[in-house]
Amino acid sequence: MAHYYLNQGGTRWVTDSKILVTGIANGKHIHRMRKPLYWEQCGNFVRCCVKVGSSVYLGATYDNDGVCTLDLMKCGRIR
Repeated sequence: MAHYYLNQGGTRWVTDSKILVTGIANGKHIHRMRKPLYWEQCGNFVRCCVKVGSSVYLGATYDNDGVCTLDLMKCGRIR
C-alpha cells in the first residue's frame, strides 16, 4: 500500500511507491523501476522528479497499461 504525504512547505508530494523509468541517460539505456524523489503539482497535472545515477530528471509521467512510466527523453535534467 502506497503512502503519500506533503513536505513542510506543502508544495511537493512524497510517496514510497515506484515508477518505471525508461530512456537513455549518460549514454546508457535505462528500463527499471525507481522510487521518485518527489511529485510536484502544476495546475491540473503533476511532474515527477527521479534520480538516475548522478543526474536528476523532472518530467510528466504517463500510464502504460496500469504502470506509471517516466520517459527520460521527454524530461528536463535539473542536476
